[in-house]
Amino acid sequence: MKKLTLLALVAILLPSVLAAGTPTLEGNPLWYWWFSDRQLIPQPVVRGEQFLVYHLGPANLATAGCDQADTFCVWFEDMLGWTLTASPPEDECHILNPNTLWWQDLTVGVPCDAPIGIIDTVIGHMEYCDDAAVCQHLGLDCDPADGGSIIDWGSYIVVPSPPALLILQDSLYLVELGATEAYIPFSICNGDPCAQDTDYDYVISSTGHIDTSFPQGGGVVDVPGGECEQIYAIINAGSAEVCDLDTLTIIVWVPGLPDTEAVYDTCVQLVHVIDPIPVPLFTTPVVTILVLSMILAAAVLMRRRAANRA
Repeated sequence: MKKLTLLALVAILLPSVLAAGTPTLEGNPLWYWWFSDRQLIPQPVVRGEQFLVYHLGPANLATAGCDQADTFCVWFEDMLGWTLTASPPEDECHILNPNTLWWQDLTVGVPCDAPIGIIDTVIGHMEYCDDAAVCQHLGLDCDPADGGSIIDWGSYIVVPSPPALLILQDSLYLVELGATEAYIPFSICNGDPCAQDTDYDYVISSTGHIDTSFPQGGGVVDVPGGECEQIYAIINAGSAEVCDLDTLTIIVWVPGLPDTEAVYDTCVQLVHVIDPIPVPLFTTPVVTILVLSMILAAAVLMRRRAANRA
């Protein structure tokens, strides 16, 4: 008797289970916005980089017989097994009306042991969800002849990493006449994303044409690989004249290394003294606000007078 009851339940539930795993094809999936480097030229990446492939656009493109709302999902695969992080997550179901899409971002992580010159390919798949809101990896397409693709891809080639130490700065920095504390920025960068956190010391010298208080120096601690730390030279231009020029030279090095392993970098920054930039007081928005305020004030006064006469 128990066996007959079990068989009856299986007979009742099996059709619904099978139906739940087989999507109905009512909409038409395709990648409306695809990988930006879908061309045959691989995009250069460096080891340790976490780069964002953003604004992929899975869409429901209405065509004859495939022009209804439907539920879709995406999933990705990496040919070399690199780390992929999708937002929204992979296999998440999205209901799309005809001729609509959602924005899909994908972050690709390049391992630090990836060989220079190796080419990786990331493949994106757009699929249907079944009635139980489960993404089915079946490669189905309601209208495969529409010229759109349910598969998209991007290729990436590993290139040499930036140096472990580099300095970023503007080639020319303008300082207003009379400024007594002008902050001139420099960025000290641990350029290799796979490098360990590193300390750097620096010294900034000047030709002394604007400010004779140099050299200035200091250090930054634990700069992570692939990131930068901003520092400043401070110039007193209080006694300078318009068009005075000065040259700042920064030298950055990794402290504590023997001479045979020394790591350092140097850059030059040109500083130019200019007239203070005037700030216009009576701009169009300011004049408009003043006129409106006067009109409102006049209206209030007229109402009060009228009330007093009454």
